[in-house]
Amino acid sequence: MHSQLKELHQDHINLAHVLHLLESLLGEVRAGEHIDLNALSEIVDYVQTYPDLIHHKREDVIFSVYLEHRATDRNELVNRLMAEHVLLVKKTLEIREHIEQWCNDSPVPRERVVAIIADYLQMQWDHLNLEESSVFDLLDQELEPEDWARIEASMPAATDPLFGRMMRQRFEHIFDRLLAA
Repeated sequence: MHSQLKELHQDHINLAHVLHLLESLLGEVRAGEHIDLNALSEIVDYVQTYPDLIHHKREDVIFSVYLEHRATDRNELVNRLMAEHVLLVKKTLEIREHIEQWCNDSPVPRERVVAIIADYLQMQWDHLNLEESSVFDLLDQELEPEDWARIEASMPAATDPLFGRMMRQRFEHIFDRLLAA
């Protein structure tokens, strides 16, 4: 597998850890337990900082190069994944807005937040699974060395702020929870 796809695959593994933590927090919210707003806020901050802002843009660079020269039955799938990147950003923002309302003691029904987070999780898992099961192998097989050279020249450079070498201090809370899990 090409190194760019290996990096994206590792991002998926890392994001899966965060999504499992979010699922755990969702279970607490559903059960009516105390809500760890710091952990929820940090998860959303992380998703907005890296997966939404960097990871999906990196995938879109690869997807765009693939779509330029290939007219296959897989184009619709790749276009769908790119559209889902936009939708996932909106869903993350919706979670952020509801958490901020909770932090400001606004009356937000718990059921509404549960539904928003559950919907986000379902879409995110479906999206990750589709990329892993159907698209990454396709890209690895179809893209040529000159395609990868173009991709690497336009790929945004960034390191994962939670799982990279230099973890940002603002994610320490969720990192500690991930270690404890």
